[in-house]
Parts: sequence; structure tokens; C-alpha cells
Amino acid sequence: QAWGSPEWLQPTYNLETHLSQLIGDYSVRKRDGKDNLWIMKPWNMARTIDTTVSGDLSAIIRLMETGPKICQKYIECPALFQGRKFDLRYIVLVRSICPLDILLCDVFWVRLANNQYTLEKTSLFEYETHFTVMNYNGRMNHMNTPEFVKAFEKEHQVKWLEIHESIRIMIRRVFESASAVHPEMQNSFCRAIYGVDVMLDDKFKPKILEVTYCPDCTRACQYDTQALVGSQGPIKGSDFFNTVFGCLFLDDLTNVSPL
Repeated sequence: QAWGSPEWLQPTYNLETHLSQLIGDYSVRKRDGKDNLWIMKPWNMARTIDTTVSGDLSAIIRLMETGPKICQKYIECPALFQGRKFDLRYIVLVRSICPLDILLCDVFWVRLANNQYTLEKTSLFEYETHFTVMNYNGRMNHMNTPEFVKAFEKEHQVKWLEIHESIRIMIRRVFESASAVHPEMQNSFCRAIYGVDVMLDDKFKPKILEVTYCPDCTRACQYDTQALVGSQGPIKGSDFFNTVFGCLFLDDLTNVSPL
């Protein structure tokens, strides 16, 4: 409603209200010989629960029976790290909706798939190939953010700060959209923390995956790291929620950056 169809948002349909539009889009893509993989996500679940990748329209429609979902065009050509998919979790702090006052934590982290990425049809059922949330099944490959960024820059010959700036702009646009469409959400007594999941395509352009309220911040608390932006200093995991509450309620801008 706010931005139309921005390049950072994949075509997305609410299966409860826009099924016919999805079928039309799917049919046109099939007619034109375009890629036609879609990902189905529940409205209000986390940890990739009940999330499915499929290119079969009948299967997509049947999946509605397991609960309300959105259907989003799958990013078939993501940027890869050493041949594997990854996404990035950012933490956004909201102090006001009108006027919009939001800040980005200097801490963010990468989530890596375990298997090499492929679009082979049989791989669509392999969780560890197409999904990146591994910290609930006992086989997670954690990589500290500075190490990842250094290795990613070397592998792809890119500058991370340029990518980060485009991500900042995108996240700002997301919350501007919410503020414009739902200004009634403003409440001077309320503060909020959101997890924003971001993926890069093969041209290193950011795509929004989802925005999560009450995000799991375990990894932010477990690992000490180095800020690559903002303060650019060491950050202790044990200080993470001190940083969050200090920003939201005490106007302390330590280890956060205004958006």
C-alpha cells in the first residue's frame, strides 16, 4: 500500500485473500517460461515451522489447509557463501511510529545453511539446503560476523559497507511503510524490538524476508563480537539487552545507529 512493488520485496500473496491473483501470476510465469518456485510461510510462526518451498500450484493450494499463509516468490538466485545459502538477522529498535524514530543495533549476525545450494527438485525437501535457521536442531555452524564479512568480501570482491548501507535504506523503508499505513499504532508509552531477516540476491541487492516481533536474540547474547559499523568497537554478548533497554528507555545510543 505504501510503496507499491519495491525491488526489495519479492512478489507476495496472502493465500486467504489473494489466491486468485497468485494463480494468475503463477500461470503467466509458467506461460512465459520463467522460474516458478514459491515459498509458503505461516503468518505468525517462527523457526521456519510449517514453511515449504514448491513449484507445484496444486501443492501450494493444498498447503493452505495447514493454516493461514503467505506465498512469496522464492529467491532462486541468492548470493552464496562458499556455495551455501545464508541470511542476515538485524535487530531494529522502535521508539516512536509518528514521528518515526527507529534505530539499528550495531550487532547483526549471519545464519548459514549446512548443505551446498542447489535447485535440484529433490533438494526442495532438504531443510539444510534451503533454510538457514539451524540453532534449534543441534547442527549449527556459527561464524562470527567480522570473520564472515572478511571472507565474503574476499570471495565476491565486494565492499560490505556498501551492502550494509543498502540494507539500512531498505529497513528504513519497511518501517516507513508501517508508519504510513498504520499511524494508529503510535503510543507514547510503548517501545518495540523487531528481528529483520535479510537475504542478498546474486547481484548483492538486499531482499526483505520477514520482520519478527519478539525475536530470538540468543546468539546476540552468547557471542562477543566486533561492530563493523557505528561504534566499530568490541561488543560483549552479555551487554546486548543492556544496550536494547538503554536505547529504548534511557536514550542511550551506545552500540546502536539511528536509521
